[in-house]
Amino acid sequence: MAGIREDYIERMIERLVAALAAILKAGKSQKTEEALDLVHQTSLSLFGMEYRMLITIDAGSVAGLLEHPEKLKALAKLVSVEAELLQQRGDTEGAAHRLGHALALLQEAQRRRTKPDPETEALLRDVEDRLARA
Repeated sequence: MAGIREDYIERMIERLVAALAAILKAGKSQKTEEALDLVHQTSLSLFGMEYRMLITIDAGSVAGLLEHPEKLKALAKLVSVEAELLQQRGDTEGAAHRLGHALALLQEAQRRRTKPDPETEALLRDVEDRLARA
């Protein structure tokens, strides 16, 4: 059973990487609205849940829904990329809000792990730095 779950998580990560690349490409092409739409589509595709719901409820509740720390980290990456897009659009308040949510998701992911994850720790530092500058 553990092998099946690991395979699922690996496939989810591969899909996330591809989606993030498409989102960032659209963002760099100044297609911010298209990139934001891709964020919403990716959430539905990866997590089976509407993005709006996942960003409006607290990180602890999201963690209860998504359960696995890797899913929380994946959502935090998606939220962080959305913050970048909002910043690009000039919505500094929205960007700061999303960064705060990404930070809370990453902290929740760390709490749910049995051992530290270097990637999550690096993401935590990056989001904290970006939030401090926002």
